[in-house]
Amino acid sequence: MSLNVVTYEIVAQETPNVIRNCRNCKRSTEYFCSDKFRVNANQKMVDIWLIYKCIHCEATWNCPILSRVNVNRIDPILHQKYMTNDKETIWYHAFQINKLRKLCDAVKKDINYEVRKEKSDSVSNEVTIKICCKYDFGLRIDKLLAEILDISRSKVSKMEKEEAFLLYPTVSMKDKVIDDLQITVKGNQRILG
Repeated sequence: MSLNVVTYEIVAQETPNVIRNCRNCKRSTEYFCSDKFRVNANQKMVDIWLIYKCIHCEATWNCPILSRVNVNRIDPILHQKYMTNDKETIWYHAFQINKLRKLCDAVKKDINYEVRKEKSDSVSNEVTIKICCKYDFGLRIDKLLAEILDISRSKVSKMEKEEAFLLYPTVSMKDKVIDDLQITVKGNQRILG
């Protein structure tokens, strides 16, 4: 029996919105990430925020990243990324879900994403699906697997009960997708399409 590894990359198309009170709207509302940092330097001390905007009135909320930090204690390359609004650095902070939850009423993790499949030619009885996922936005393993296999979540659940899946590391199908997760699909399953 041959083994076939197929890699799927989960690419976020947007950052999660947050829900918090808007002073202008006088109610709890959604804020989106503006993809901009605000850097404020007072002599040698630096404050850095990630700017969010209300989807209704564009009022801003500054999400604290660094507070009263000596500029000499910040890696110069990272400091430059803050100064130039480096997208990768912005998205890194915008996906810090646990930190955002402490600062806001809620985080909306239902974002648009794309599943990109690496081409694979070999056909085998057993396939291992390797997941590359740069950002954690709460996507469940069973939901993603149903999408990849193009089957219903109830079919995924049935296959799980039949022990058709082997997950490494050992996690539950209801857990969130993590980077470098490997799912071996046992038996002769048509999943590569």
